[in-house]
Amino acid sequence: MLEDFPKEISLKTGEKIILRPMVKEDEKKLHAFFVRLDEKDRLFLKHDVTDPKVIRSWAEKLNYEHVIPILADIDDRIIGDATLHRLTTEEPSAIGEIRIVIDKDFRRRGLGTRLAKEIYYLALSMKMNKLIAEVVEDQDHLIKTCESLGFRRDKVLKDKAVDLHGEKHNLVIMSQDVDALWKTIEDLIARDTAFHSRE
Repeated sequence: MLEDFPKEISLKTGEKIILRPMVKEDEKKLHAFFVRLDEKDRLFLKHDVTDPKVIRSWAEKLNYEHVIPILADIDDRIIGDATLHRLTTEEPSAIGEIRIVIDKDFRRRGLGTRLAKEIYYLALSMKMNKLIAEVVEDQDHLIKTCESLGFRRDKVLKDKAVDLHGEKHNLVIMSQDVDALWKTIEDLIARDTAFHSRE
């Protein structure tokens, strides 16, 4: 399942990034990554990721059968975190939840798409056939990112998301079947490759 990691990728701007599964020793670097995020990027995360105890708990309870965190690393600094959460164990209706967080300085460089590609491979290896993403309705840029990957809006749950200040927000449930996600990612990568070949 994780035999192909670590792997090196190149972003649109030429930086070389290492993608690899999280290990216990990443605790402090992952905490530093989350602390660097703007508050608005942390506002709707399901946990208070600025609390070192939260990250320590993740590091100590790593279990790739249930949650696979893939980290993007440059110069020993984490700049992206993509996780695949297995929500069901039934076959063939295995469902996974995808969560991707990117350092603001590395957005719009193709990192999110590449991380989504890795999540696809992992979902396939875990025999999942559907991925979901939960996005707060206020987060227009995240909704657009999901839609660009072919996710569709399934439903809106009123006042189901509570931010770090205790305010309630509507939660958008988006979904994508694994085969369709891969086709969308292939199209995005092909279009990006064609664009750069003309430069």
